[in-house]
Amino acid sequence: MMRIKKAFTIVCATVLIFPLTACQSKDPQEEQQAFDEFMEQLFVDSMQSDYTSAHTYLQEPEDFGVDQDSIEVSLGTRFDEESMQEAEESFKETYEQFQAFDRELLNEQQQDLYDTFAFQAKISEQLMDDKFDYYPQVFESMSGLQFQLPSLFSDWEIRNEQDVKDLIVLLDDVLPYVNSALDYTRVQEEKGLLMIDADSVLTYCEGILERGTQSSILASMQEKVEDLGLSEKQTKAYQQQLEDSFANSFLPAYQNICDRMEEINDSGKNNEEGLAAFPNGKEYYALILQQSIGSEMSPEEVRTMMDDAFNDHLMNLQLIVLANMDAIEPLLNGEMPSTPYASYDEILNSISKAMQEDFPEVSNLNYHIVDMNEEIASDGIAAYFNIPSLDGDSIKQMRVNPSSADAGSLDTYITVSHEGFPGHMYQYAYLYENIDSNYAKTMLNVGAYVEGYAVYASYQSLNYLEDINSSLLKAYQENELASYCLYIQADIGIHYEGWTLDDLQDYFTSEGIAVNKEEAGLAYDQLQANPAAFEPYYVGYETFTSLREKAEEALGENFDAKAFHTAILECGIAPFEVVERHVDAYIDRAKA
Repeated sequence: MMRIKKAFTIVCATVLIFPLTACQSKDPQEEQQAFDEFMEQLFVDSMQSDYTSAHTYLQEPEDFGVDQDSIEVSLGTRFDEESMQEAEESFKETYEQFQAFDRELLNEQQQDLYDTFAFQAKISEQLMDDKFDYYPQVFESMSGLQFQLPSLFSDWEIRNEQDVKDLIVLLDDVLPYVNSALDYTRVQEEKGLLMIDADSVLTYCEGILERGTQSSILASMQEKVEDLGLSEKQTKAYQQQLEDSFANSFLPAYQNICDRMEEINDSGKNNEEGLAAFPNGKEYYALILQQSIGSEMSPEEVRTMMDDAFNDHLMNLQLIVLANMDAIEPLLNGEMPSTPYASYDEILNSISKAMQEDFPEVSNLNYHIVDMNEEIASDGIAAYFNIPSLDGDSIKQMRVNPSSADAGSLDTYITVSHEGFPGHMYQYAYLYENIDSNYAKTMLNVGAYVEGYAVYASYQSLNYLEDINSSLLKAYQENELASYCLYIQADIGIHYEGWTLDDLQDYFTSEGIAVNKEEAGLAYDQLQANPAAFEPYYVGYETFTSLREKAEEALGENFDAKAFHTAILECGIAPFEVVERHVDAYIDRAKA
């Protein structure tokens, strides 16, 4: 997983106007320049309309044409009818301007951006239909608002005194922002569209409240103020203001969430089945599924894909077991193999050297590793990658859980390679170095491309563990992938087919997986409260794998891993239609 990457948004371009006129001859060079200007203005408007994005991506906003004085310091758009209507109108105006461009006159990189924007905008347009109002859930149990705020403030970068002043304003905004989200859930409840794992949210928020002003979230912010080197008087004054805002805004907001979750439990009006229980739930799920997988495949097509993948992984696992029983016996007994590494740095340094033959060179792979905040670490996250700013030193940062498995475990190795090299940390280093558009680097979010690549990359990194039996590593990989194929099938079953808990347990049993009612219930609750959460990772992985198999079959001995990885990286964050176009071009070049 990664932190600080918002969902796809479009804001109205306030400077450039491209009228929809009758067909007329256009000059390609002028069209390309106009398109670049349009996308750059969208980037500027996006930054100026969202303080948290601007602060995250830009250390010197003026260098990007962003007027810092025009940015309102707040957590962003509220969850009310007026704000949602304004966002919809802004989207429609911008999308209309975008559609005036002639795609055929654009250059190759512009066409990639055009197609990615068009893919996401088409789905966004459909999701804005009135029949889907209040379908999105704000407090998902895996990645909801209750999780986002602690990580946002724990990782908040304080570069100067003005940042401290802004941070205090931001903290003060937590209470009204959260209250607007809670009001949104009340409207959902009235409309019969509430679908929250209230117990899970309640438990997490109670943990925040238990720490009170002794919170490590507050301590992290206060420590960063101290690191600025201001006078002792200024430092203590700002630290006290932060504590006051935390006590009077952040903590009351979490108390309100707890109170609201208790109300939801008492009301009995919370949907405990999947989206299929809603009037337009199946259609809504089909759209968010496409959004999450970077493809226009239907739920039925995804089910077929994952069923085939499950059978392949299961067959591969069985063949490995039959041929290498002695080698994989530890795995069958539930024992995980160990790697020779004693630290996260050792893992990253080793992979960064080994991957050079398989992945294209990137000049800036500088990074540092920081322990994650203990209140975030408590929710089971092993590590995550923070996307760096576009300017500044561009040093990548990986946050790791100091209380998670030891550095020598295989699970830790997989996690570090997913978040680091050759996963997200490398992926974004390549993106920043090779993609020109600031909009493409910051505002596009095709989850299956980003997370699917990182899963693919982490399994590729197993090839660099030369001291561990390759059959054992392959068995580990096949077993894990087969399990996630079942999860994807179950997710579709719950949200598209309307499966009950009994249906889920019957499905696991039919696939040879013995689970009791309690185990099935835990899986059901997680999937029910987080529709399409696993698809970006594992549908994305299977899609990347199928593209690699396509290239290997077409090229045989002429297949080159580095060239293939260049093809899937050079398009930037994109839907798989765009990625496949680059793979096809690589195949054609290699055949020539």
